[in-house]
Amino acid sequence: MRRPALLASILVLAACGAPPQMQQMPPPEVGVASPIARELPATRLLTGRIEPIDILEISPKVGGTVSRILARSGALVEPGQALFELDPAPFQAAVARAAAAVAESEARLRQAVDARERNQRLLADKLVSQQVHDDSVNQAQATEAALAAARAALGTAQLDLDWTTVRAPIAGRLGLLSIAVGSQVQGGGGMPPSVITSLITVDPVYVGFDLDEASYHRLAPRLAASVRGEQPMTVRVGVSGQDGLPYTGRVVFTDNHIDPTAGTMRVRAVIRGAEGALTAGAYARVELETEPARQVLLVHEQAILAQLATRYVLSVGEQGVTAFRPVQVGQAHGALREVSGLAPNDVIVATNLAKVFFPGMPVAGKPVDMETLQAK
Repeated sequence: MRRPALLASILVLAACGAPPQMQQMPPPEVGVASPIARELPATRLLTGRIEPIDILEISPKVGGTVSRILARSGALVEPGQALFELDPAPFQAAVARAAAAVAESEARLRQAVDARERNQRLLADKLVSQQVHDDSVNQAQATEAALAAARAALGTAQLDLDWTTVRAPIAGRLGLLSIAVGSQVQGGGGMPPSVITSLITVDPVYVGFDLDEASYHRLAPRLAASVRGEQPMTVRVGVSGQDGLPYTGRVVFTDNHIDPTAGTMRVRAVIRGAEGALTAGAYARVELETEPARQVLLVHEQAILAQLATRYVLSVGEQGVTAFRPVQVGQAHGALREVSGLAPNDVIVATNLAKVFFPGMPVAGKPVDMETLQAK
């Protein structure tokens, strides 16, 4: 029973007899920094899906035989870019026939006008009857109408010829092309047209997500203001394989009803500038701004320690002595965490925490950047 007391006495005597350099070890060198004071909004992390703003089915307006394919499956295209061509020969022949019909109608109209003017002079000299004169007037009008119809037919034939080149109506990315040179395709006449591919917009895009009913009612005024464009409600978005939430957008749509089955409201935000990096249908992490910006203190997550259920940091006083400082940890912003329980001018240990064996231990602090933990 006396062995622990004896062991303690031996350790004390050994310490007293140790060389001075062993008794006074220099304090360990650690990185120190103050919390970062920053204005940040309160946010909530949700899940969503990337959605194209527009998705179109590409079909020819006229039927025919595919003669050339000018775009690849999956290619990015610009508005008006040619995608494929149909054999123009039948349509060129139709244009030629319509042009000949116009020329014939123009000739008939000249004859009818000449006859009308001649009969008008003869009627003045009482050399023809009123009936003959009236017939020539009516004939001229009918021929003029026939010319208008022939010109309309020529316009239609020319339009059909133009439509043999199928173009992208909007900028976006093509889907899989379902045609080859020589394929027969159906136009948009009486039969359902052949669907050649799809075309979706890639920038900007929507991110769609759901809010639970209680959250929707709490945020409804801010959501409505954002939809009206009065006070944007911000979202930050990232997808699988990306670090953080690199894309920013604003809420532009809320549905007109709450889904009674799920009890959620559908919300959309528009994201600009992703340049095709956000693929339609992809799962997305969505950080929704739920409250306006407020002042917060941020500490790097590596500077926060845990003892049972208590989170704490090691503050450093003027004499370089560490102290136990409990903190409340809030939302994460990358590697930084919101904390309360500190002041902006407090100095805490940020790196080499393993060298501090207990609060109250003196340290030699070297300034580091709280966000990067790199030496200043």
